Amino acid sequence: MKKFSLAAVILASALAVTACGSSSNKDNGGAPSTGGGQPAAAKVTVLKVARNAVPNPPFSYLNDKNVMDGYTVEYLKLLDERLEEYKFEYEEIAREAMLVGVESGKYDFAANFYYRNPEREAKYLFSAVEYGYSLNSLIVKKDRDDIRSLDDMKGKKLTPMSPSTGLRTLVVDYNKKNASNPILVEDIDAVTDAEAVQWVASGKYDAFLTNTTVFENVNAQLKLPLKIAAYVTKEPIWVLFNKDKKDLAARFDEATKALIDDGTLPALSEKWFGVNMFKSLKDVNEQYKFK
Repeated sequence: MKKFSLAAVILASALAVTACGSSSNKDNGGAPSTGGGQPAAAKVTVLKVARNAVPNPPFSYLNDKNVMDGYTVEYLKLLDERLEEYKFEYEEIAREAMLVGVESGKYDFAANFYYRNPEREAKYLFSAVEYGYSLNSLIVKKDRDDIRSLDDMKGKKLTPMSPSTGLRTLVVDYNKKNASNPILVEDIDAVTDAEAVQWVASGKYDAFLTNTTVFENVNAQLKLPLKIAAYVTKEPIWVLFNKDKKDLAARFDEATKALIDDGTLPALSEKWFGVNMFKSLKDVNEQYKFK
């Protein structure tokens, strides 16, 4: 029998262990082993998310348990569950700070029922698939019957609006087409929905242009003598990304489309708005009653 030195035996044992380890990795599809023959867990990327600190029910607000709730909040939870390669970390900040933070890259994205316009598209990347809609209305005092459309607002005063809000863009576009007799509106850095409805109720301004359900929720608390005078438009709302997040936006689009196709988002719309906003504006309008 041929004799082997102790060093040779140790070397051979080491090579055998190495070979077994290589075979194990190959069987696991090339994934590195974490011990016990199991592949390593997939890498999870943490996303910094800007969320609106100003309550905008039913899109986002603090519920009676002091927890963020609403349509947009639930939509983001669904995405966080379905996009397993990402983990969302939220920061509640002011609306203007959200936009600045996404543009600078401090935040990866923001969801605050944003509308699209050329100025924003120059600074941000928008999702290609809308995650919902905003049904917008003119709110007036109950004893007024002279306002039924935007045309009736010519020469009249809307409550002040933040330049960053999508509804401000609707008014700007309207005034460009009606420059000789525009709707009167002032810019303001920040204003709450409660302040706006109180200004209309006091007679300081003629009307408040806002999301229908936002008004209904706010006035359910304030109980002011106001009414919906007209539905102006149903606008798609989008997630807004930092310009460098093309891959992230594409994954959001995939997941959002799936949530619409499988009925999840239409059902969520029914829950928070009392109507399926993904239907046509005509169908949506038939669900609402106003004088």
